[in-house]
Order: sequence, then structure tokens, then C-alpha cells
Amino acid sequence: MGNNISPVLEFDSEYQIQTTYAALSEKGTVLMEIQDTFWGAKYAKVKDIFGVIWDLNQK
Repeated sequence: MGNNISPVLEFDSEYQIQTTYAALSEKGTVLMEIQDTFWGAKYAKVKDIFGVIWDLNQK
């Protein structure tokens, strides 16, 4: 039961992460807004309409 896994999506461009973030968060819940990270990427965490938590990472 619960969220035992969180799929990670890797993106090559800021456009890709922005559009995916917008689509998943439209009817979902933003757990972490897109932000710059200490490892030099943009990162976000979103729970979609079905309760799946997605990690979004743009290199």
C-alpha cells in the first residue's frame, strides 16, 4: 500500500520539464516546485491525479 516507488523522468531541456510539470500538476499536487539544485539541475516533485509521485530532473 502507498507510494512504494517514484518514477524519475530525465529531461534534456527546460521546455520539456516545464511542459511535463504543468501537465502533471494541472489536476495533481505540487510537492516541490521546479527549482535549481546543488547538483546543477532543475528538479521538481509532483503527485499526479492518480496519486503517483513523479520526480522530474532536467540535466
